[in-house]
Amino acid sequence: MDNNESFSKQIIEAVETKAAWFDSTDLPKLHDSFRNIKGYMTNFVSILSRKGFIHDDPYKHEKKISTVTPIDDSPFLDTERSSVIGTRLSDYDNMLEYICSYVKFTVDALQMDTIKRLIAFTNSVPWDSLSNTSPKPTAKGLCEIINSVKNSKDTMSISMMNDILSLLGKENASINEHLKSLADFQREYYKAQVRKNIIELDDFDKEQAKGSSSNAVAMIRKFFPQTMGKKPFYNELVNEIISEEFGPNAQALSMKLLSKLEIKSSAPKQKATNTPDQHEVIMEAVRILGSTSSQFEILKQKLDENKATLDNQQNNFFHKLGTAIRKAFGLREKPVEYKLTVTESVTHTTRMETVRIQEFIADIEKRSKVYAAISMRKNAGYMKLEQLPDTKILEFLNKQLSECQKILVLLGSLDTYFKTTASALNGSKIRGIKIEISALKGILHKANQQKADFVSMLEEKQQLQKLGIKNV
Repeated sequence: MDNNESFSKQIIEAVETKAAWFDSTDLPKLHDSFRNIKGYMTNFVSILSRKGFIHDDPYKHEKKISTVTPIDDSPFLDTERSSVIGTRLSDYDNMLEYICSYVKFTVDALQMDTIKRLIAFTNSVPWDSLSNTSPKPTAKGLCEIINSVKNSKDTMSISMMNDILSLLGKENASINEHLKSLADFQREYYKAQVRKNIIELDDFDKEQAKGSSSNAVAMIRKFFPQTMGKKPFYNELVNEIISEEFGPNAQALSMKLLSKLEIKSSAPKQKATNTPDQHEVIMEAVRILGSTSSQFEILKQKLDENKATLDNQQNNFFHKLGTAIRKAFGLREKPVEYKLTVTESVTHTTRMETVRIQEFIADIEKRSKVYAAISMRKNAGYMKLEQLPDTKILEFLNKQLSECQKILVLLGSLDTYFKTTASALNGSKIRGIKIEISALKGILHKANQQKADFVSMLEEKQQLQKLGIKNV
């Protein structure tokens, strides 16, 4: 076997090894970056929406997506900024949901056309380089809205927004790096397939291909349809193969390519006694739980408004008289109780439950504040919780997740109660909460998954310790 034949086989093997590395190591990280941006977007949009800087897209849940595309970036009037940016951020969030749920993060699935669409989408909102002088209408309009938030006096929202923007910028840059690396590799992956499926064929005359590049191109083109399926014929890449296989500098080019295909691995760091990775896993679950803060805040506002609508509906003469008497004698207002029909999700059985609505709303408001305090690394609440042993953090997490699941059940029943109790005249005034319930379910599901990963790591560690392996 001559050197060229040896290099060809080495290149094919190196490409296949690196493809396996992408599938198992690099692309899961890319998928995680998209999921992280999706999580950050929930909080970011909530901050802008609840302060009135953007308007929610009323058609968000009616839009269907079948492929990855960039969001609209056409010009718009300054007077339309709040509604246009609100709609475009909603479209951006929907596309992230599609990418995270339906795009397969494998070398075979992420071909060049898909990579180009992902890059175009990622750069449609350049989080790592937002500027009010941007030539892109969406980026410029978004930056102007962000500056409006920063000029407000809501220091908590400003702090949270700055943290989110920093995280979005880092993930955006990371995604672009991953996609560029994958795009570069896809060129070599394509070339390796041509090598393996055509040049390595017994019928392929390598001596004739060495005669001239035009001969080699013609021979590759001849075998291409029957061996490469529906893949396009890229002249540029085919010419690169010919140079690396049959050109005068073939050996030097092949050695350079093999070096490029090496998988750079860093030496594993020695783990500390309290494994940082394990601790970070449980703290990530805490941060995910904390991201429910904005949903609980919106729910509090909507529940207050719906209660006020029902109160006004019942505000007859005797109700007003009772209120006046209580005020005159300094008597505490009687708690308002709603009798709800609750359906158990597992057994599908129904039961009646009485809810004191003022106490329920007060609990929702308290959770919003507590979860906001643990949603970001720099917050005092988060740092205080981070100091605790992992087992104590797990106890806290279990308690909160359990309570949130019970609240979710009651919220669904409350949504039905408000809509069925309101009169025909007041029905249009009732604000639905199904969107917030759906968002909460998604976030809590992610927090539970993260918690399950931690529990799995903890159990594995305990098993190893039982076997006498202590340094784990």
